[in-house]
Amino acid sequence: MQIPLTSFVDFVLKSGRPKMTCAKNIKIQMQQEYDPATDYYKRFREAVQTLHAEDKPKNELANLIGELPANKHENFARMIEGYKKFLGKKEVEWLSPKREIWKHGNLEIPINPELYVKLNDQKHLIKLYMKAEKPSKDKVASILALMKHTISGRGMIYSVLDVRNSKLYTYDTAMDVLMTLVEGEANSLELMLNKI
Repeated sequence: MQIPLTSFVDFVLKSGRPKMTCAKNIKIQMQQEYDPATDYYKRFREAVQTLHAEDKPKNELANLIGELPANKHENFARMIEGYKKFLGKKEVEWLSPKREIWKHGNLEIPINPELYVKLNDQKHLIKLYMKAEKPSKDKVASILALMKHTISGRGMIYSVLDVRNSKLYTYDTAMDVLMTLVEGEANSLELMLNKI
């Protein structure tokens, strides 16, 4: 059973009835085929990857995204400004993306950070967080712990970038304690998915 990382982490951090609702939504999501037309952030992710893969200046980001429907203008404008602010004057070198699948029981969670880049000579594996609400510390720590335990790399810094707020969160060893919670919640989710 393959489940998107963000959906899984949302489940991990919920409790009580909202946890069951989250499991039901994941079950529905699993039964639907991926449709690029419903992937709200797809154009932003791809534009950021192209920006660095083709070594273009940061001011080209909006052009790479292209024309957007009216309902996306405000959100994408904030993400563009946030990402450009994050880049600032950093030297960026594109590296081949690293992706793996975290497996636990019958669950498979794709760990697919959007960026693997050198920022000022330090290798960063970066998951982009693009939602409007700020990510909680537990959400960031859970994602980073999963990234660290799934994708190995020497001298690599595991990071989550809150795009709109230009804030880069990085992994530290204190986050390892969350893996026990994550594994327990994976067991719980698998049980629920088999019963609902």
